[in-house]
Amino acid sequence: REVDSGNRGQVTDLIALTPSEVHAWHGRTSEPGSEPGEPRESDLAILSADERSRCGRFVRQADRVRFAATHAAVRRLLSRYLAAGPAEMRFGRTPCCECGSAEHGPPRIDWPPTDITCNLSGSGEHWLLAVTRGRRVGADIEVARDVDTGQLALICLTAAEQQYLSTRREDERLGVFYRCWTRKEAVLKACGVGLSSSLRELEVAPGRDAPVEVRHSCKAGPDRWIVQDLPARPGPAGSGWLGAVAQPAADAGRVWFREGADAGLA
Repeated sequence: REVDSGNRGQVTDLIALTPSEVHAWHGRTSEPGSEPGEPRESDLAILSADERSRCGRFVRQADRVRFAATHAAVRRLLSRYLAAGPAEMRFGRTPCCECGSAEHGPPRIDWPPTDITCNLSGSGEHWLLAVTRGRRVGADIEVARDVDTGQLALICLTAAEQQYLSTRREDERLGVFYRCWTRKEAVLKACGVGLSSSLRELEVAPGRDAPVEVRHSCKAGPDRWIVQDLPARPGPAGSGWLGAVAQPAADAGRVWFREGADAGLA
């Protein structure tokens, strides 16, 4: 089928995805410097009732716009993998591998029936969606903000990572810290436990170029993961971003990075 995916119940330009691939899509919810308005009606129209309710609970207008734009873009994008209308898809959660709760487990596509799995991350105006088949996947994107890396390192990094950070030049440390953070969170999201697991116990070897193999035990999954950094987008604090994607090491697929603008989702 080839019709307008911006409308309810319609699909356009299907995207092929083999079992040996992971597609990592980056997009923005607005153009740099633009003023946030209200969520677009075309975005709200394809969200589920629960998503619209969650959107309405945000106090800040900018957060409502970002939520609606991000989740609508994800629906439009996934519709091209699933051959289903953006508004037709239903999402749920896989039970957490640590406690068994479905309240905070990794996201799951409940309809249409599929082996496609995905994971979404957002930071500021930016979002990152990882899409693959038949395997766990985790994604994290972070807008680089000017933070106290020394203090945060004591909370988030292993002893070896703290040592490596301390040997870097001052102008390199922010990037090293965020590289550690995105790698860690991508692995934890692939496991399905998020930040409930201790970041200080997860070693992600920031001194090694990606892809890197990371060891982290998951009760309902593997204990070895491959983490791939995405092409960094440098910029002043608050504008540049870093991202990473994690998947099981045993059957890791090749990661293809794509911009949402290329899919008409800017």
